[in-house]
Amino acid sequence: MLKLKNGFLLIYYYYIRKALKDTNNTFVSPEALANFQAMVCTENPNQDLYNFDGSIEFPDGKICALSNDQILLRGTILRNTPEIYGLVIFTGEETKLRMNASKNIRTKAPMIQHLVNKVVIIIFVIVIFLSIFCTTMSEIWKKRFWKNAWYNVGITRPLHVSLFAFIILFNTMIPISLYVTMEIIKLVQVYFINKDINMYHVETDTPAEARTSTINEELGQVSYVFSDKTGTLTDNIMLFRKISVGGRAFLHDLDLGDTEKDELSQMSDQRQKSITRKRNRFSYTSIRRHFRNRTLDSLETSENIQMEPLHRRDSTLGNGRFSMIAPTATGPSPLYKRDSISRTTIGSIPKDGDPTIHSTINLLSIIQNKSHTPFGEKARFFLLAIALCHTCVPEIDPITNDIFYQAASPDEFALVNAAKELGYVVMDRSMSSVSLLINNNGPSGLKDPNDATKTHETYQILNVIEFSSKRKRMSVIYRLPNGKICLLCKGADSIILERLINPSEKLGKGKGASSGMREKFNETNLKGNIRVNTSIHRDTAHIITDNITSSPISLNNDGKKYSITIDPEHSSTDSFPINDEKWLYTETLHHIQQFATEGLRTLLYGHRYLEEDEYNEWNELYQEASTAIVDRQKKLEQIAEIIERDLEITGATAIEDKLQDGVPETIEKLRRAGIRIWMLTGDKRETAINIGYSCSLIKNHSITIIIDQCFDLNLTFKQALENINANNERHVVAVVDGATLMVIEQDAVLMEKFVELGILCDSVICCRVSPSQKALVVRNIRMKLLDTVTLAIGDGANDIAMIQEAHVGIGITGKEGLQAARTSDYSIAQFRFLSNLLLVHGRWSYIRVSKFILGTFYKCMCFYLTQGVFQLFTGFSGTSLYEQWTLSFYNTLFSSLPVMVIGLFEKDLNYKTLLGVPELYTQGQRNAAFNIKIFTTWMTDAITHAIIIVMIPFFLHGIIYRYEFRNFGSPQLYELGLVVYTCVVFVVTFKIAYVECHNWTTLTHVTSFLTLFGWFLYQTIYSFAYPVDQATASYDVRGVFQRDGAKSEFWITVILTTFIALIPNILAKVGKNVFNFTDVDKYQAIEKDDEYLQRVIDEGALDTDERFGDNDIQTGKLKKGKKKLYVENYNNPSIDNYSKNSDYSLDGDDEMIIQHHKKYVERQQAQTSIFDTTDVNSSSKSLI
Repeated sequence: MLKLKNGFLLIYYYYIRKALKDTNNTFVSPEALANFQAMVCTENPNQDLYNFDGSIEFPDGKICALSNDQILLRGTILRNTPEIYGLVIFTGEETKLRMNASKNIRTKAPMIQHLVNKVVIIIFVIVIFLSIFCTTMSEIWKKRFWKNAWYNVGITRPLHVSLFAFIILFNTMIPISLYVTMEIIKLVQVYFINKDINMYHVETDTPAEARTSTINEELGQVSYVFSDKTGTLTDNIMLFRKISVGGRAFLHDLDLGDTEKDELSQMSDQRQKSITRKRNRFSYTSIRRHFRNRTLDSLETSENIQMEPLHRRDSTLGNGRFSMIAPTATGPSPLYKRDSISRTTIGSIPKDGDPTIHSTINLLSIIQNKSHTPFGEKARFFLLAIALCHTCVPEIDPITNDIFYQAASPDEFALVNAAKELGYVVMDRSMSSVSLLINNNGPSGLKDPNDATKTHETYQILNVIEFSSKRKRMSVIYRLPNGKICLLCKGADSIILERLINPSEKLGKGKGASSGMREKFNETNLKGNIRVNTSIHRDTAHIITDNITSSPISLNNDGKKYSITIDPEHSSTDSFPINDEKWLYTETLHHIQQFATEGLRTLLYGHRYLEEDEYNEWNELYQEASTAIVDRQKKLEQIAEIIERDLEITGATAIEDKLQDGVPETIEKLRRAGIRIWMLTGDKRETAINIGYSCSLIKNHSITIIIDQCFDLNLTFKQALENINANNERHVVAVVDGATLMVIEQDAVLMEKFVELGILCDSVICCRVSPSQKALVVRNIRMKLLDTVTLAIGDGANDIAMIQEAHVGIGITGKEGLQAARTSDYSIAQFRFLSNLLLVHGRWSYIRVSKFILGTFYKCMCFYLTQGVFQLFTGFSGTSLYEQWTLSFYNTLFSSLPVMVIGLFEKDLNYKTLLGVPELYTQGQRNAAFNIKIFTTWMTDAITHAIIIVMIPFFLHGIIYRYEFRNFGSPQLYELGLVVYTCVVFVVTFKIAYVECHNWTTLTHVTSFLTLFGWFLYQTIYSFAYPVDQATASYDVRGVFQRDGAKSEFWITVILTTFIALIPNILAKVGKNVFNFTDVDKYQAIEKDDEYLQRVIDEGALDTDERFGDNDIQTGKLKKGKKKLYVENYNNPSIDNYSKNSDYSLDGDDEMIIQHHKKYVERQQAQTSIFDTTDVNSSSKSLI
């Protein structure tokens, strides 16, 4: 469905719900509904939102299947009907929506939580150890001094009582409130993510949305990204671009404006140099040269049809976005021009210099003027197949009377819309039929309602075999207007090819083939002789070639070889062998290969005519399977296998799906951040590789390893691993298809080697993979690298398993529905927002959570350990230094605000720096902000501070109160406790809020003031309101703060203790910034100068350009100013050139850079591959 919003064209795809034909025709009135009787049988309540198995049995015994098409879930909104009548089948907690609210999937817990759990265990052990130690010391003290204390005469305390007393005293070292407070912090972090305007998509009015707060920090620790292609890296706005029918390919450009055509036509005279690696491989070159000017010219001259030339077009459209189309000419294979970010694809240029190709306008001319020729019949039937083989529902705009389509997928929308543009318009679709308006004059004729050439035809729908990601195809069985039954099937070429009738058989041997159609195909018997020159080998546009030594033409389709031998009996070079099925198969397969190489999404169509008896027998099985309650989908797939065979090629289509804005730049940033990116797609290998180049997954200097089941996989992995380890500076990309992956997953040894190879590669492309295989790949990497965070991102239902399998799941709110977004942890509208989510929010969340955890453990350890130090002065009696109510308020009132602020608002680096210098992201990958070493440092500070905070006040008060002894010859207990407590509040507040926090804001100062002010306000009120008890006068709190607060000695003690405790931390931080500063420290200083920061960011981006290698800046050793020097001198690798610059001196880092650059220049000059020593004639040794 098309809509305009804020000036942008939006395309929505709906899942169409429809009633059964039998019930729809029955309920013509409420009275009919009241009299209706039937028995409905459904599956048990479950969580599956996208499948439903049920049946309805009518009084006459007829049983009809109920599927998800007849189900309306709770919360469904009606769009194009005012009301419906339905039957409620599930209610309350048994509805699918409610069951999904509490479904039991793999629980995702952040890696940092596992470390926190270990720390809690460590602290628990410390508490037990400290309790045992104090209990032991208490027993020793009692043996030495108990008998001399007259006030203890007759008093005994068992050992276990002492032990539990100390456990109770020290148990608060374990911060029980840590997890609760951390969840509050994460909820605020989620708010920041949801409100980030930089991740808001204006065109679709879609903000980023966090659906969980549990794993925010893992966004800052990602090392592997597993990405879907369609709808994730691409726009998922499908544009019909090419068509192959009758052995000929045409470019469809009816949707392009004149301006675009003029811009693209200027590229027709350009000559592109191909990046090739030649193999001794038989190719189509000689055949296609032979027919280059013959085939379509034969159609023109023999039938007097004028073909309108159209200049070949460049693939970069006027809007500057990357387009992956290229016109299919009849010359050699396409040529490519690649740069580091963009990729331009130009159609091949014939040897005679003819720069013209043919568009679908020419195809329409053939259909209009010579529709009864063999080629015309094939073309008409193929357009009819495109218009019929789908599930789209047409709708008419009541205002403009324009027809638009509701489609379940962008592909179907593009195909049906293209059929409309080519004169085959779907006017109406019911549950039993499809009505077409056919105009052989193409789209221009549709504007004239009185055009006599238009015909209305109705095709009866007999069965629809739905598409699924497992089947990778769909079929529709129609009864044609002439009464014949025809099966139309479309799907992935690797799937359809397996179901084609053997091309070596004669056309008449196809079971169920139409004799009438055979007669039409044989009207013209054009025979010719194709001279095969086996000495010519094909130049391919990339380094990936399949080593084929056999003489027949072989096409590799996902690990399967389809070989067709050209029959040399056709000797006429003036003929067009339209009736030669082997030639037709060869040309169609070549077109598919070429379309895929250009980055287009290909579909292969096949058809088969069915005899009445054969169909009736099959339909009985189908109806039985469709009404099954258990394993319905599995049974339907098995029944479909029976009928989807012995197909004849109808034609092939190619659909363009452009990259989203900012995808190459985003991938480059993620690569600089040390993140490995795997692309998992269901497209063909050639299409996936093309997209890999377009989005910078594959670079010009990349070594691409093809993992194919046709080769010896053990040897492939062995040689690849050896070469990678020996040449670790090269950029390596591995490509594997689903069929090969299926073989690998059945062998644990092969899977281990595959995972090992994938870990060493810079990127991996998995093509033709199923949803389960996507999840399998993610699971194996996750289980292999236990300390590594994985992220999966996708937009469709087939990505759900992968998203749930990864540590972090990202859903794209795209055009394939919200299934992926709803099951993900976070959802964004575009892939480019992933850089903001990871590099900024992910890193901030990781830093904030890490400092919050460290601060929480520190403040608890520092405060409650003072109780342990105090036991030295009490004979390990277990006496508490603090009044009980004041003690209980520490975590909630007097230490929570500073640590919460650092967890909510800490920014060690700003937004611009983190996006401009992605290398800073590696801090989270290395667990550099929170690990055992850092935790130990913080705990050492806590222990040191606890000792200082107790000892200094006790020492000073021993002197101050020497002449002020009261009842028992010493200061009051809670009076000392007040001083120590105040010192703890000061030390903890200043350390967390100012020493450890980089981002000082107004809120930092306000919360620090509130903490200190709140403590003094509490003491003022509590010490005044505390009741007087003469029996415990020495333990009274009443009046203590008023008395001590009026003395200068109290304030001197607090200030001196705070200064002595914090001065080592301050000096250590200053020394670190001077002598051992990190990249974070450097950029914190650089941020003070915006102009200099921008220059450093720009130069840093140049340093990471592919011509310098991939890991130059990730070492973090490039010092200020040397990046610019490195960039300015990249053309001259000599050390002398660096030495001449008097502003810089050479050190170890410079030598490393120069030597690295010299190696790179030598490598570029050599232009050799590490795999060039491979024997190209031995498939068992071929890695690429």
